[in-house]
Amino acid sequence: MSPFFSVVIPTYNRAHLIVPTLQSVLNQEFRDFEVLVIDDGSTDETEDIVEINFPNQSQIKYIRKKNEERSIARNTGFHLARGEYVVFFDSDDLMFPHYLDTLHKAIEKHLDCNFFATKYQIDTDSVISTNEIALLAEGFYDYRLLLKGNIFGTMVAAKKQNANFYPFPPSFSMCEDWIFNMVNLRNDKIYLIDNVGITIVNHDTRSMANNEKAIKGRLAAMKFIQEKIIFEPQENRLLEGYTYQFCAIHSYIDGNRIQAIIFWLKTLLKLGFTISSFALLAKIIIGKTVINKLKK
Repeated sequence: MSPFFSVVIPTYNRAHLIVPTLQSVLNQEFRDFEVLVIDDGSTDETEDIVEINFPNQSQIKYIRKKNEERSIARNTGFHLARGEYVVFFDSDDLMFPHYLDTLHKAIEKHLDCNFFATKYQIDTDSVISTNEIALLAEGFYDYRLLLKGNIFGTMVAAKKQNANFYPFPPSFSMCEDWIFNMVNLRNDKIYLIDNVGITIVNHDTRSMANNEKAIKGRLAAMKFIQEKIIFEPQENRLLEGYTYQFCAIHSYIDGNRIQAIIFWLKTLLKLGFTISSFALLAKIIIGKTVINKLKK
């Protein structure tokens, strides 16, 4: 008999992180699930660590493949999943024990919906925070919520039997989750549950920690999305403006002041004058090093 959920976890060289992640999945109150660990060609001890810590664990299926980046790993998991719903999850994050049960209850109420998500918290060196998703009301949302960026991340549950399902773009290793959500929600909706079900663990090896790579990835993803979706002029301004703002912030964090100012000016042309834009400009001019010293 097929499980209700298939939890797809792509991983690459996460031997030092994956055990708490898998344990958080196995601790779920809702028990009708399988876990597909898609090892994207790890060169560390990931496979051995999983075998040692979870021996004879029938719910975990370990699939090893050659390294082709996480989009293809997620698509592989989706293809192999036997569950009615596929839960995409990262190999460094944690599920609350009620997470799958919360998803299941929402699905039972909205059987026609193809996508579901809960809210999440962010753990940075044991300091817990959240973002703008915490302020959103429970309910249905579409692509317009994502014009500023991917508020849902990868943590989305998708109905397996969905003829219009758009897979993760295989040529992208950055912002592929933004593309995935934007394109799927262009003609569909996601149901956001007003419940915190996930902890995103923020650490130095996350992909967004590489600022220059994040900038290039975001710009390439925006271009790809614009080729896939026809936007209204105002929607396009928001898409471009917040992308340039993202790039300005990451340029500032990287200490590239000239690049940050260039992206800031592009942001200004798209979004106009705002208090936040002037605050960002002040930070860019002062510089990250000086601001960090002032905080001490």
